[in-house]
Amino acid sequence: MASAIQELLALAKAQKLALAKKNLPVAGIAIPVPATVPVANTIAIPATVPATVPATVPIPEANPDIHTGIDRYGKLIEWNAEQWQFIQTVLSGKSCILIGAAGTGKTTTMQGAISQLLLTKYFPPMQDHEHKHLPTGTPGIIGVSFTKTAVKNLRRAMPNELKDNCINIHQLLEYQPVFYEVIDADGTPRKTMKFEPSRNQFNKLSSAIKIIIIDESSMVAVDLVYKIYCALPDPSKVAFIYLGDIQQLPPIFGSAILGFKMLSLTTVELTQVYRQALESPIIRLLHRILSGVPIPASEYPAWEYPEKLKIHAWKKSISADNALRTIALFFKNAYDAGKYTPEDDMILIPFNKACGTNELNRHIANHIARKRGYVTYEIVAGYERLYFSVGEKVWYSKEDAEIVNIRINQGYSGAWPQPEHKYLDYWGTVQLPEGEVTEHHILNESEKDIDELLAGINLDDEERVREASHIVTIKILATGQELEVKTAAGLNEMILSYALTVHKSQGSEWKKVFLILHSSHNTMLQRELLYTGCSRAREELYVICEPDSFTKGVIGQRIKGHDLKAKAEFFKGKLERGEDELVAKLLEADER
Repeated sequence: MASAIQELLALAKAQKLALAKKNLPVAGIAIPVPATVPVANTIAIPATVPATVPATVPIPEANPDIHTGIDRYGKLIEWNAEQWQFIQTVLSGKSCILIGAAGTGKTTTMQGAISQLLLTKYFPPMQDHEHKHLPTGTPGIIGVSFTKTAVKNLRRAMPNELKDNCINIHQLLEYQPVFYEVIDADGTPRKTMKFEPSRNQFNKLSSAIKIIIIDESSMVAVDLVYKIYCALPDPSKVAFIYLGDIQQLPPIFGSAILGFKMLSLTTVELTQVYRQALESPIIRLLHRILSGVPIPASEYPAWEYPEKLKIHAWKKSISADNALRTIALFFKNAYDAGKYTPEDDMILIPFNKACGTNELNRHIANHIARKRGYVTYEIVAGYERLYFSVGEKVWYSKEDAEIVNIRINQGYSGAWPQPEHKYLDYWGTVQLPEGEVTEHHILNESEKDIDELLAGINLDDEERVREASHIVTIKILATGQELEVKTAAGLNEMILSYALTVHKSQGSEWKKVFLILHSSHNTMLQRELLYTGCSRAREELYVICEPDSFTKGVIGQRIKGHDLKAKAEFFKGKLERGEDELVAKLLEADER
């Protein structure tokens, strides 16, 4: 069907061009159309009715940079030269890369490539592979990414028969907890747990997988892609398609696969920004940032678009401490007024400390806990005292999660925390409303679970020190999987996530984003950070900054280079120990 359509389009184009060169009218030249083939307006034309072009209609000159195709619904689509190059590369079966800034049609181009693949090629269905997260009976085209939000976006772009084939990389590799007993340097055995892929060289993925699309590949580490290669029956028979945006922040730690692959695979960069995209005030702001042309404070009002975009500048510079208190009060008031919804919105700040996420998270969490009547727990984890409530929004092991339960850890025998309380604040003080009294409750042995108490008897002193005072059960939002975290190290890794750093936000998006910028963040105020933070907003962006902080960010540039090769070198990041060997193996696979 697809080849027939392409032949018809080619025939029609050739006839028109031939007549145009001879200055002949084209009336009466019929384009043969099979009765069942839908044309651009999706109406089937009977074979007995000739499709003609009136002589009075001028024939436009052929544009070699515009290519047409028909999507799987019979609609005519025009592609620019870069989009067409990518589609043809995908159809050739080769691994390749597609990069482009917001508004350049990356998603649409990917949709076009996948539609053409399904129209022109046969992909045997995946059968009897017993995968926990991939269905059986669907074509062997898989879409993966690192975060749940990127997977959700990829799923929206896929045709119906491939939507369930979009999962995160850890789901593809079927990561699961594995428990070990290790021997310390002094010969003492202890228990430990790691998440490891159950799909590997000994338990392969389906041989029907022929294409793997990796979205937001600037976030995906080299070792994770290598694990995918190891889990494939024959990586040389699988085409990898990497999608990314090199205008975003490069990785801080480790190395991203995108930089290395840009140096070895066909890389197509989309640069044309479409008018429809520029109708979005957020997209317009993003491209102003990328232009490097500063936005002075006097222009901020002109950028305001109700319920879409606002750049709110303080009238004067203030200290980091005063800025934090002001911001905290702003969000408390916004929450009470219904203008800040933690479940849908995100606050982004460059730093963790000072005027950063750590203290702001405490202020917001404490306010929400008191408003919702949560009971707050003090948890002793090593040298730290942490404060969490059931229902809390947290970030754990690079995943969004929610606390679903907190209970006493009977294996713990260190300094005891103060009891949980509905008026315990996130700095460890019980703040009772005026006129209310409470009894100071001390946990006694009769309240401890007897089975867990007996289990705790078998723990040695060192193991008890490693244990935290409570066991916190969290639900990973991307997978629905529930985990129990009870070690001091594990609890210290868990952070409140009402506010995140811009780096942690990569690959995610939220309905509304608040981006906070202050002079104390000057060392990180660069174009890529602004672009990354602003592009996390799906519907509304609210920037709070000092008068000149936004301008400084637009002027500064972190990713150096004027061509793709130079940018790729910068974007690779720093190789961790042993990753140079993995990179060599992955590049060798590209050459096969």
